[in-house]
Amino acid sequence: MAWEKLGSTKLTVKGDTITVDTLPERNNLMVEIFAINDNDININIIFNNDANTVYARRRSNNGAADSTDTSQPQLEVYGNTSQTRFQYFMILNTSDQEKLVLGSNNQNTAGASTAPDRTEWVGKWSNTSDAITRIDVFNTGSGSYDVDSEVTVYGSGE
Repeated sequence: MAWEKLGSTKLTVKGDTITVDTLPERNNLMVEIFAINDNDININIIFNNDANTVYARRRSNNGAADSTDTSQPQLEVYGNTSQTRFQYFMILNTSDQEKLVLGSNNQNTAGASTAPDRTEWVGKWSNTSDAITRIDVFNTGSGSYDVDSEVTVYGSGE
């Protein structure tokens, strides 16, 4: 499977939303998020500007018990954090199927004496009529995404 870069957005000023849009349709998507915090940030995602209650998510932090959210207006990838996070996820993006998402992220913890935190999650967008052509990563925390925070989207399969 060959991956091609479909789009990328890097912040040049602090902000609460990073959008990558006008994406060509691909059956498989891979998304990387590098979220640099300026105070407490939340990482949330919506597809195709759809903020209806059509998302569901299951998440585990550091191997602890799962938490779930259903019928939500976004995929909440990670709640409040005051540290930089690297996030990646894969999406099965067939237009006539629910969009299944498999993701993982880690949190930057300073120093060699502290192991980094990890989060594994799965989610879905219940839309069965459109392929994803836009991804919004937005913050609902008290801080902002700092300069150089970036979202990159890769695709494979037509």
